[in-house]
Amino acid sequence: MNNWTVATIGEFASLQRGHDLPDGSRREGKIPILGSFGITGFHDVAKEKGPGVTIGRSGSSFGVVTFSKVNFWPLNTTLFVKDFHGNNEKFVYYFFKAFDFSSYNSGSAQASLNRNYVHPVRIQIPSRAEQDGIASILSSLDDKIELNRRMNQTLEAMARALFKAWFVDFESVHANLENRPSTSASPEIAKLFPSDFENGIPKGWQIKKMAECIEVGIGKTPPRKEPQWFSEDTTNVRWVSIRNMGATGMYTRETSEYLTADAVKKFNVRIVPDNTVLLSFKLTVGRVCITDGECTTNEAIAHFVRREQSKLNPYYLYLYLRAFDYSSLGSTSSIATAVNSKSIRDMPILAPQGLILDEFEKIIQPIFEKIKTNQREIETLGEIRDSLLPRLISGKLRVGDFETEIVQSV
Repeated sequence: MNNWTVATIGEFASLQRGHDLPDGSRREGKIPILGSFGITGFHDVAKEKGPGVTIGRSGSSFGVVTFSKVNFWPLNTTLFVKDFHGNNEKFVYYFFKAFDFSSYNSGSAQASLNRNYVHPVRIQIPSRAEQDGIASILSSLDDKIELNRRMNQTLEAMARALFKAWFVDFESVHANLENRPSTSASPEIAKLFPSDFENGIPKGWQIKKMAECIEVGIGKTPPRKEPQWFSEDTTNVRWVSIRNMGATGMYTRETSEYLTADAVKKFNVRIVPDNTVLLSFKLTVGRVCITDGECTTNEAIAHFVRREQSKLNPYYLYLYLRAFDYSSLGSTSSIATAVNSKSIRDMPILAPQGLILDEFEKIIQPIFEKIKTNQREIETLGEIRDSLLPRLISGKLRVGDFETEIVQSV
């Protein structure tokens, strides 16, 4: 690393504590307010010029790094880079992302980051040209991840809009009733919708209990006092908790633990099939996602498995549960927000006419499959970025070796 130099962090990027901005002083605007975990809101005045980097100062946000392309307001819960000293701003961001702040905790009971603790730390930094190359590589991965995320947000918004038009606003039913073309369905599909209402819903449709239409199961957790039932071996069965649900998007492949085959058998833990809708109903009520592959879950999560020959497909069910008002179920616990499993099995679901559900599935399934593909790519790109980041920042992998490395990674 003959083109790398030794400097202190303060010489590399000078840090300064952020600025107060009470809620009552905030005004509507487009300037991002950067708090300890990232953007917390917007204001009409910027305190610092972008590009900028902030670092969470305390507690669970200790060491959380955020980048802003535009002018911003860093809150006093952060340190921000006041002077980049001619270094590439994005490289500085990635450097701090890879930096282990845990050794520089100036707090006691609660972690706290003080610039005076980190400014004297000696580090090695590459030339500006090498910084530019590293920043370009990592930014290209982040940009693709962000593009996929935005695409998935757009795709899900399209799916939710169609669901609302067909099954909440009943637009095609109103169109048939008023003898006009539907704005949400083709003429062929619009003909499948009723032309009248009965008891507040399209004529011929029904409101049923969830368990009448869907196989509803509940997860299970083996005894924690017997740790042999849990494993980090990825060949075992994924065990999903609420925090894993939707962690990276609509589909869930995330897990923090695995259950051994012996645990699944001994405690009769249900194996949840691929493409099954999950719903959290304790502590965090109403989080919804779809399984990408088989898994098991804890007892705070319900599984909605499509029955053979059932027209109620997982795409309809996901969108229905995303739009559902869970406050209507009440809470069955006096100490926390929770709904019991009976309430979940008895919750009402609108059962439209089957041919309409068939047409809805034909339209929506490709959208969901594209979302799944994008999400898998997001996860793969994230893994590649996280693998490259410490090696590029430390100089163990040089920019000139990147093409060979990335081909091997993909």
